[in-house]
Amino acid sequence: MSGTVIINDYDVLDVVLLCQAALAQDSPEPPIYYLNQILNRCHAYLTTAQKQEVEEYLAEKKYLPPAPKIEIAK
Repeated sequence: MSGTVIINDYDVLDVVLLCQAALAQDSPEPPIYYLNQILNRCHAYLTTAQKQEVEEYLAEKKYLPPAPKIEIAK
């Protein structure tokens, strides 16, 4: 089962609860706090190669949309 990872049910429950807390209007923390908690839990399941891919994604800013094409007028 290449490309498959077994996730503990309590980690999935934690992620769902953190998502709900982030969306709740009366949460004691800002949504970014919960997002970081989710990221930390999910990051643990990545392989070394996947963690490297994340580093490249961030370093190369692949999350940004393509820059608009610049044309020089003559």
